[in-house]
Amino acid sequence: MPNRKNVFSEEIELSEVVLKKTERAFEMIRQEDVGHMKKTKKKSKRLLKPQAAVLAGVCILAASSISVVAAIHHYWGRGMNGNIQASDSQQQALTEKGVAKVYREEPDSASLAVTDNGVTIEPDTIVVDDRFAYMSFRISGYRVEDGMEPGFEMVEIYQGDDPQDDSAWVNMSGTMYNGIILDENGDLVYEDGTALESYEDGSTVCHYTDSNGNMEYFIQASIVDKNDSFLGKTMHVGFKNLGTLFKAAFTPAVEGNWNFEIRLPDVSSARTIQIGRQVEGTDFTMESISISPVSIKVDYSVSKAPVIKEDDLGIPEVKGVILKDGTRIPYLMNAGAMGYTDNSMHYAYQMAGYNRVIDVDEVAALIVLTSYDGENVEIPLSE
Repeated sequence: MPNRKNVFSEEIELSEVVLKKTERAFEMIRQEDVGHMKKTKKKSKRLLKPQAAVLAGVCILAASSISVVAAIHHYWGRGMNGNIQASDSQQQALTEKGVAKVYREEPDSASLAVTDNGVTIEPDTIVVDDRFAYMSFRISGYRVEDGMEPGFEMVEIYQGDDPQDDSAWVNMSGTMYNGIILDENGDLVYEDGTALESYEDGSTVCHYTDSNGNMEYFIQASIVDKNDSFLGKTMHVGFKNLGTLFKAAFTPAVEGNWNFEIRLPDVSSARTIQIGRQVEGTDFTMESISISPVSIKVDYSVSKAPVIKEDDLGIPEVKGVILKDGTRIPYLMNAGAMGYTDNSMHYAYQMAGYNRVIDVDEVAALIVLTSYDGENVEIPLSE
């Protein structure tokens, strides 16, 4: 029988025993140096290969003589911060608000791990908004030779308790984090900003393991029904058999099943903004957006339905943002979906996750691609 553990999203309660571990925590700091997708008629896009990293840290607990205060510096896992790059202040803010959760900070973190055939997998970091759930899992006890790509034979994910329910399945993409990120210029580099290296055969050198020999698997999941929400839902994640991947072929190395039940955070970080602007050069009007630090949903009205050409639905696509200080982030969007919400094609939408965290309050305009062969235009969020 595969091991199955419950992972709950709860507040940390500080006890006297925990407080006595404060000094030990300081000492530790000094010493630390493909899944299933439910098919829909909507157009989906593939997740970019992994992106950025921060080494795991530990919790610092502080107490005063009057009251007990949690002074925790939150460190997102390497795989999470590699795929959704976030500054230190952004990590602290989203974790404190309950949008993100770092499981190694939990007092019972050791009990969350599942071990099978000598390989241990445990949840590391989760970031969730209404539409997207980002999850990273730490893997120990297995390493691959240089030049080989590690992976699972199967990764499945569904919400709720009944996998046979059509509404349970979600859109998902998953990959082992390889130490490569997408920088602000849209270039692939290593997590420390250095240029990529290649083997003699021309393939890219990847850094799958951290300094402790652990790997991380990253999952991006998104809702199928645009009116659904992940907030507060229970997510089932299952990994089966570990090995290597080459040209879509899987070679097994370790047989096993690692299964988790994860209660997602229930805090919404999204803001709805009314736009009411026509996208220049198109018959689409951007009516409103729901924007969060990690994803966006755009609602359009259409005065004249465009001609669909193969995979091109003709729907404008938000690709990036412009901040109030003038900073442009043109390569912000990652995997997502778009489609029409009615048969007359008078209403359309786009949903997309990000490859980095943004401050919603600092967004001044959206960078929009009018069509696959069109040009970028800018849509301001206010007059």
